[in-house]
Amino acid sequence: MSALSLKELRDKCLPGVIREWLEATTPPMQRAIGNTGWLLFDRVFRMLIGLTVGAWVARYLGPARFGELAYVIAFIAFFQVVSGLQADGFVVRDLARNSAGAAVVLGTALRLRIVAGAACWLSAVVLMRLLHPQEERLCLLVAVVGAMLVFQASDTVDLWFESQSQSKRTVLAKLASYLFSNGIKVALLLAKAPLIAFAGVISLESAALAVALIAAYRRFPTQGRWRADLAQARDLLHLCWPFVASGAMVTVYMRIDQIMLRDMLGERELGIYAAALTLVQALNVVPATLVASLAPFIARKKGRGEAEYRDALVIIFRFFAMVALIGAGLTALASPWIVSLLYGPQYRSSAPVLSALVFVIVFVFQGLAQSLWVVNDNVRIANLIGTTLAALVSIVANLVLIRKFGVMGAVFSYLLAQGASVAVIPCLLRRDLFALYKRAFLGR
Repeated sequence: MSALSLKELRDKCLPGVIREWLEATTPPMQRAIGNTGWLLFDRVFRMLIGLTVGAWVARYLGPARFGELAYVIAFIAFFQVVSGLQADGFVVRDLARNSAGAAVVLGTALRLRIVAGAACWLSAVVLMRLLHPQEERLCLLVAVVGAMLVFQASDTVDLWFESQSQSKRTVLAKLASYLFSNGIKVALLLAKAPLIAFAGVISLESAALAVALIAAYRRFPTQGRWRADLAQARDLLHLCWPFVASGAMVTVYMRIDQIMLRDMLGERELGIYAAALTLVQALNVVPATLVASLAPFIARKKGRGEAEYRDALVIIFRFFAMVALIGAGLTALASPWIVSLLYGPQYRSSAPVLSALVFVIVFVFQGLAQSLWVVNDNVRIANLIGTTLAALVSIVANLVLIRKFGVMGAVFSYLLAQGASVAVIPCLLRRDLFALYKRAFLGR
């Protein structure tokens, strides 16, 4: 096929906004496009390694012990959203606007995250002890896995590279740490190690990544030493608290199904469900990467004018929906083969779960695309109200549907909560978002 015909095919199939993003000739946009390639390579490669080794771990542990580990990870996730402060979008925005003040912005964010991470780690251990005083191993697993909450403060370093479209500088470092931790998992599998050892690798991976990011930063540092500023900290916390609360509600409707499955049906049923959920969540790498690189582009569109900005959002909503539906349909058709290949016969029950659960990515893609609108239009309170209502929907749906349909009840609840969170509730709360979706999917 000639170069001309390839260009014609691209022009015919891709929306104008996406073509503009890909074809931009200005040096900043070229860096953003290259940055997307590095981010996508990093995340896809890590996804493939993680799926392969993770499936091996699931086979070795079996559904019951795998379910126990999934329960601990889901429990820690409630504290992880708080320890991260949900500040990434604001930090990247401030760095893009004023790179000269990067040392203060990053230094403040780092110190806030370290303090929040340590407090959340301690809180997680104490709460698990109060909830399950007789289950010593469960409390120990939480203490071991929870250490990651402190190490993940180092993700602040990556925001500096992202804001400067220099993610290629951290890709090799992150891949090295990821290969290191997965190499340890393989060694533990060969040595037939106990469950606690695999829990420890989760925190070890975060520690290795912290070291790798610091090493990469030394080769491309900011101007001046990082330092915290009290006024900057107050401003950041003021901006972030609705997103922390909203993130906590998101975690409720995305993780409460696993907590309730374990408590209502047991660890084996949770293991069956978690195996399918892991595969579905792996697909999130595509929209997460695109949104991370589209964020500066959409911010510039916002600066040019409201009409141009909203036109871009409409095209992105439509494009993300198309990609998600194609991916979900293909995965659903191949689910028996995928589960058999990765997990083996003991997880056979995960295949129908995957076939239904994978369609949640339609809402996940839209939710991530919608985050561009949330940040640029600063709709923090409406977002918080929407996610809170969705969390309530999830809790009630899981209580009713798990009792009636077992594991598939959790699947139906997950789909219902995601749909409510992304499509129904936000559009009821915000007419401007409803107008964007109306244009995107009804053409008017």
